[in-house]
Amino acid sequence: MKYKTTADIEPLKEMLGQAKAIEAMEFGLKIDDVGYNLYISGETGTGRTSYVLKKLKEYTKNKVKQKDWCYVYNFEEPREPIALDFEIGQGKLFKKDMEKFIDDLYIELQRAFESEEFEMEKNKILDEYEIKKEIYIKKMKEYGDERGFKLKNTKYGMVFVPKDEETDTTSEEFVKLKREMENITIKVISKIKELEVIAKENLLELEEKIGIYIIQPHIEDLMKEYGENYKIKKYLAHLSDDLLENMYIFYLDEEELKNINEKEYLMKYKVNLFIDNIVNSNVDKAPAVVELNPTYLNLFGKAEYESINGTIKTDFSKLVPGAFHKANGGYLILYVDQILRNPHCWDMLKICLQTKKIKIETLTGLKPEAIPIDIKIILIGSQYLYNVLYMYDEEFNKYFKVMVDFDNEMDRDNENEIGVAKFISSYCNDNNLKHLTYDAVQVVLKYSSRLVESNKKLSTRFNKISEILIESNLFAKIRNSEFVDDIDVKKAVHEKWNRVNKIEKKIDRMYESNQLLISVDKEKVGVINGLSVLNMGEYSFGRPVVISVTTSPGNKGIINIEREAKLSGKIHDKGVLILSGYLLENFSKEKPVSITANICFEQSYSGVDGDSASGAELYALLSSLSEVPLKQNIAVTGSINQKGDVQVVGGVTQKIEGFYSICKQKGLNGKQGVIIPKYNLENLVLRDEVQDSIDKGEFHIYPVTRIEEAMEILTNKSFSEIYDKIIKRLNKFYEISR
Repeated sequence: MKYKTTADIEPLKEMLGQAKAIEAMEFGLKIDDVGYNLYISGETGTGRTSYVLKKLKEYTKNKVKQKDWCYVYNFEEPREPIALDFEIGQGKLFKKDMEKFIDDLYIELQRAFESEEFEMEKNKILDEYEIKKEIYIKKMKEYGDERGFKLKNTKYGMVFVPKDEETDTTSEEFVKLKREMENITIKVISKIKELEVIAKENLLELEEKIGIYIIQPHIEDLMKEYGENYKIKKYLAHLSDDLLENMYIFYLDEEELKNINEKEYLMKYKVNLFIDNIVNSNVDKAPAVVELNPTYLNLFGKAEYESINGTIKTDFSKLVPGAFHKANGGYLILYVDQILRNPHCWDMLKICLQTKKIKIETLTGLKPEAIPIDIKIILIGSQYLYNVLYMYDEEFNKYFKVMVDFDNEMDRDNENEIGVAKFISSYCNDNNLKHLTYDAVQVVLKYSSRLVESNKKLSTRFNKISEILIESNLFAKIRNSEFVDDIDVKKAVHEKWNRVNKIEKKIDRMYESNQLLISVDKEKVGVINGLSVLNMGEYSFGRPVVISVTTSPGNKGIINIEREAKLSGKIHDKGVLILSGYLLENFSKEKPVSITANICFEQSYSGVDGDSASGAELYALLSSLSEVPLKQNIAVTGSINQKGDVQVVGGVTQKIEGFYSICKQKGLNGKQGVIIPKYNLENLVLRDEVQDSIDKGEFHIYPVTRIEEAMEILTNKSFSEIYDKIIKRLNKFYEISR
């Protein structure tokens, strides 16, 4: 498909290059089972998160089963707040209705108890009490008066004393009479107290009657509105009983209120609107929550605290929801590496899935009722973490049965190339960038292939493509160009590398000043130019490394100097050991191989790892044994097996470019080149300068599949001739060693 610019192309609408992941995602989202949660695997930048969010927008529209939740006071167990569920929007209305109910009670109860009717009824009860009390006191006075006693009030109560002060209070008759009067006093006072109790009971009945008259209609209205839910109905019944018992709090005067903690006392009539789907914009769709900071409290909720006189306190009104509560009835997206960093979060997550409930833990003994959950969890992480969890957590596969694996590459075919162009079109439209010309898109495609080190593949890490688009747009602006052209994209790529290639340039200067010794012409025995890749984070580059081998009679075998100096990694050690296997396979049919060989990476002062130099090490070893010199104008990469096959390696593009750079610095002579594994050819995505030099015959690529092919290229001799020389030398070594 030919086009002038990406402005002529329809923007990309679907996910590109992830057919397998899309199919798995659809499968996982359609199964509504506690064990079919999803694990999204793939490299950062493959679009996994953005695709998940986009896909969830489709699924949340067809799934509305979340509820509003409120926490209320538990009148039976005050330390165990009750969780009430409501239909969407009803939670907010319930809270509002309860607040209005309590506010109305203040007004209506105060009005009722300050009314003339209440005062009349109250006074009637009190007057009746006072009348009966006076009758008892009057009779008691008359009784005492007849017997020569008068009734007197003291600080200890009412007592009878003699009228005549000269009365003999010691006489037996007086003592007997006084005891009789005291008994009468006790009986009368007891009767008066009974009257007082009856009066108080009548007053309470009057107050309760008024309270029922005022409170009950409100409760009945709430019952009609919310009473279909048994738990709400039960709560309202307990609320009514408590209000009737404690309604005096609503009409105490300011002086009386000072003696009680009004704020704490009235707190139990509040409603904590815990989850409000209207506020969270989840009215017509299921919630989809992304928790970027999955601490324990952020995930599973918490209770806020306040310090009162040095004591930490909390209550049900201070309960705050976590991501699990907010995503209840929908989807919760978490990043695996982050949740594993937070203590106890992973274990609690599995407990919630197992029990299908979530409970808030507090520090003060408050035990809020657990809330049932219906949630699908989507974990986003690397393939490595998936493997670790699968291997070491027995419950992981029980709850995360669906693996959605986003690939970092896709085939470079016409369909996907057009797809990348469509992506560029949509990205430019969405971000107000200049559109790219056809030639500019071709440069982007080459850069994409380079990211995955294959000329037959394209990268699906579109964040890296986006970076180039943004930076190319800048250079097009500088040129005052209407569109981004190929020179802008090339400039962006070059500058991107140029910003981070400080170490590469320093190494180049060391080669130029001969601080690092290397020869790119002539021939040497037992010396070869191997190729290595240095990784500097996002940027990697290749440079040659001189490998030398010395051989002599002996029985120590092949000595890896890097290993002896503790600079060799395990894979490099394995590669060197394979050399021994190759020698035994090919040169010990009749006699044992009796040699001592030292292999060294010259001027290498840091660690060496990987097996990509094993081929170069073997060529240098065979050269040393046969005393046939190797061309220094040809560098080598490729690992080998014990049978002599040359195997693919990584970073082959950077390795070729690295040797080309040194050859250019020392002077290209048309004979320089690199031997690579044949099956690495599809991994070559070379810079234009290097590719042009190859096309002109100034630099060469030699693909090989066998050791014999490489040795013939390096020596211009047949391998049979080299083989004969090695056999003769080994026989000599054997005789000397014996």
